[in-house]
Amino acid sequence: MGLSDRDYMKRPSEDDGERGASPDAKLEALLSGFLSRHPRFFITAGVGLAVLILVSILVAKITDKGR
Repeated sequence: MGLSDRDYMKRPSEDDGERGASPDAKLEALLSGFLSRHPRFFITAGVGLAVLILVSILVAKITDKGR
């Protein structure tokens, strides 16, 4: 039995796909996994941002009337 007959020489290693992946592919996989776990993230973030803007406008108007 020679070296080329061994089973591990014939099989591709399982981590070859991870090493060859580009940083963009890794980022895409990370974001798609995050968005699959939290599908309403952008809706929640948008509502939170809108509330923050409204509160800051309200605070600006209240402090302006004090002058």
